[in-house]
Amino acid sequence: MPRTDPRIPRDMANAILGYDAEVTKILQDFINTLEANKPPPLLYHYTNDAGLAGIIGSGRLWFSDIFALNDPSELRHGLGIAIDLLKSRATDARPEIATFASMFERFDLDAGIEAAGHFFICCFSADGDDLGQWRAYADNGQGFALGFDTSSLEDAFTKRTGKPIKQHATFHITYDDTELTRIQTALVDLVDPLISLPRTTRVRGDALHAYMMDLLVYHSMDVIRGIMFFKHEAYRNEKEYRFQQLFRRDKPAPDVKHRRRGTSLVRYREFDWRKLAPGSLKKIVIGPAADRIKAARFAKDCVAAFHADPDKVEIVYSKIPYRV
Repeated sequence: MPRTDPRIPRDMANAILGYDAEVTKILQDFINTLEANKPPPLLYHYTNDAGLAGIIGSGRLWFSDIFALNDPSELRHGLGIAIDLLKSRATDARPEIATFASMFERFDLDAGIEAAGHFFICCFSADGDDLGQWRAYADNGQGFALGFDTSSLEDAFTKRTGKPIKQHATFHITYDDTELTRIQTALVDLVDPLISLPRTTRVRGDALHAYMMDLLVYHSMDVIRGIMFFKHEAYRNEKEYRFQQLFRRDKPAPDVKHRRRGTSLVRYREFDWRKLAPGSLKKIVIGPAADRIKAARFAKDCVAAFHADPDKVEIVYSKIPYRV
């Protein structure tokens, strides 16, 4: 259950929790529209040679911390819209809106928003032979795209013993700034009166500070929940289908590991696809810039060494003519 700071008066705490519940309804309505679109039969994960060996050898997929993505611009794009919408509500008669908007922006810049919740994602594509993704995610065309059976992988990820896992979700990414703005506007409509709520109370001091900080954290969490479904329209060619794990801020996320990237440590969680969906790997696509003979041998060796049924994994070549 969501919690608030115990210093906050109960009626104001209930207002925050009510806001969060209303946001959940808005997001669920949008999720329902996404679920009306059937997922593709195969989902492709682009990677390099080390990623191929790791995914097949370990039988695991890595879910990376959303705030440590190689390209954080997809988050910044949505956050920018959310920040601008808050700022647009500020007036001389209600200066607290401008203050809250500044706090929200500062919270983002100071990485405080990362503490609002724990988000881990693994990205797939409905297209296993896309030039942009070969270049961006598969060693400039020299890597591989692993094709998984969507139904078996998705079922293993979202359910345990037939029951849904509430922290797990899968969905199509939406490339529509108009819809993104509509959802974020609905969130601002809900949080707007709560920003000014202390005007009608006598709450001051620590209780007021606790209220504003909790409201800030809840709004940050809900904004991120809303923008997770979207990318800028320029990425439409990726046809992304996302697997997401979401844990609220009340407790540390379970089973988190760390890997090194340069001088940073990146948080991630593992999903044991081989144990939970052993027959889900169906295809390996070799990148258009790869050495066909060496890459095919490497892919076949990995499958033969680590996969229980190597004959059922098809290995094919990209059909894209590639220029370095």
